[in-house]
Amino acid sequence: MKRVMWGFVALVAVATLVWVSAPAVSQPKVVKIGDLGSKVGVFEGYGKYQTWGIQMAVEELNAKGGVLGHKIEIVSEDDETKPAPAVRKAEKLILQDDVKLLVGAVSSGATLAVMDVTKKHKTIHWNSVSCAEFMRTTKFHKYYFSNQPDSRMQATGLAKYIVDKMGKKVYIFYTDYAMGQSDGRQFKTALEKLGGEVVGVAGAPLDTKDFSPWFGAINQSNPDVLFLAFAGTDSLRLMTQLHSFGMTKKYKLAGIDCFLLQQDLPSIAEPMEGFVQLNHFSPYNPDANMQAYNARFKKKFGTDANIAAGSYDAVLFWAA
Repeated sequence: MKRVMWGFVALVAVATLVWVSAPAVSQPKVVKIGDLGSKVGVFEGYGKYQTWGIQMAVEELNAKGGVLGHKIEIVSEDDETKPAPAVRKAEKLILQDDVKLLVGAVSSGATLAVMDVTKKHKTIHWNSVSCAEFMRTTKFHKYYFSNQPDSRMQATGLAKYIVDKMGKKVYIFYTDYAMGQSDGRQFKTALEKLGGEVVGVAGAPLDTKDFSPWFGAINQSNPDVLFLAFAGTDSLRLMTQLHSFGMTKKYKLAGIDCFLLQQDLPSIAEPMEGFVQLNHFSPYNPDANMQAYNARFKKKFGTDANIAAGSYDAVLFWAA
């Protein structure tokens, strides 16, 4: 009788262990990646498209089984387009959420600050939007990757085009923080090497509402070309105000690759007429892979992809 009872107890114990452990065995393995960028404010548009690129890559990878049997999950945070919040959110993503890849930030100032965090915690860090050259020079570390052309690359190409086709006397107007400072400095160097003349330089604070106080100095310098290193809603306001002062007709204008997303062009089509802008991603690129990517992106989100498409590459690169 005792042997029967002990056998029954043993069976119950084994069944209980199986019942308790079964849910844990059936739970899918998960690996998290971080999406850090501007969700509101001046650079909101870039942050939105960065997130969409990440989402599309993750959905495609998860449909194929994820990464090494792990389902990929995205944890998104708003860096408020400022270095201090970006650092706090990066620490949270790495230490609390345990992300294995951090994509971001959007602004150069925030990205530069986050690089210290990813270096300290040895976390893979991918930048697909910010362009200050320090990310590839003094701030560079072995966990950092980027497919965004930095300010040196942009300046070299655009300066030559301007000198050859637009004019040699250039006024440089930039947003006075890491990105604009870098773009302005590198463009000045590239232009002067090609025999161009910088007739004036000025910087306006990020999120400036009224740019007219700078227009007098621009007009007094009488440039052939007005080079602009702004982005986001700053660009929209600046172009609207330049146009209202008749300056879009008076001068030839050119700018960096993140000056304006093509999705914003219809809202200021007339002021932007004739504007020369770099663009390292174009939905009109005839390359078959680019066309296929853009078709999938447009089907999913209802609009063309743009320069933030590098966030899609970031996830695929990390997963490989």
